[in-house]
Amino acid sequence: MSGEYAYGYLSTTDSTKTTSSGLGIDTAIVKFGVSEDLGGGSRVDVKMAVNLGEYHSQYVAGGATADDSSITLTTPMFSLSLLNYKPGDWVTGASGGATWYGLDGRVLLDRATRDAIAVTIPVSPAVNVTVAYLEPGDRTGEGAGTDGNTKQTLYSFGATYASGPLSLSGAYLSYNNVGATDASTSNVTRLGGKYNLGFANVGAGLQTAKTAAGGVITQTALSASAPLTGNVSVNGTYGTTTATQTGATAGLNGTRNGYMLGLQYNLSKRTYAILNTGSWTGASTAPAATATFTNDTATSSLTALTLVHDF
Repeated sequence: MSGEYAYGYLSTTDSTKTTSSGLGIDTAIVKFGVSEDLGGGSRVDVKMAVNLGEYHSQYVAGGATADDSSITLTTPMFSLSLLNYKPGDWVTGASGGATWYGLDGRVLLDRATRDAIAVTIPVSPAVNVTVAYLEPGDRTGEGAGTDGNTKQTLYSFGATYASGPLSLSGAYLSYNNVGATDASTSNVTRLGGKYNLGFANVGAGLQTAKTAAGGVITQTALSASAPLTGNVSVNGTYGTTTATQTGATAGLNGTRNGYMLGLQYNLSKRTYAILNTGSWTGASTAPAATATFTNDTATSSLTALTLVHDF
């Protein structure tokens, strides 16, 4: 059993210059994990999590709820995972971004909980290839993925490379149930990499999504992190989302951009305090795939101080 508890103070100012602030639970998650050795180099791992409080309040309104869970069969040849999870913001993760508050749901497109099945094959000690099928976001539960549903399922084909200080990742996503407007996605291409310089970690991520009507939505992230002393480290991420209309959705043009900075002080191996600040163009909520970005130039911002304990 493990978990995380975080409590802090958060102040946000939206694009209309309205400020909200206060104390509260940021994260209160209990995680359970079990593993069974099947012999012959094979095993089964089960992971479950219960969220007991708010988790960056834009995602969970509060109260106990299910969090990420999975069951994975690992053999010497491959691993098979069945998941119910909220995939991380890909471009930030690919760049190595480590700020406590992310740009997803602010500058970058928001995330959604999905049911998925994935097979990963280790091609070599440095290279893994993954093929996955994901059901529509926020339509989870056995038997609920496509029944009476007009949302999109998708296939993902990806690979990772990790050797020494260099890590690279890439993926191609092909969507089903493609409509005729910019509201649905046709395909997504992803590329990312990060490098350990010794004194700092740097990285970049790129995602390009093509809509059914020909629009293009491009997300990028640049990240860096570095220790200042034995107990203090800094990190930062800069991100952009650019929409280009070539299809039928009026107003699908423009750019959002912003940054998040973090300063972390470690009280121990499991307890630390984080000071975060960030600013971005546009509203406090996520830019939708069909949003009008052209005049999205007003800024939103946040400042937060959070005390975290991992157990």
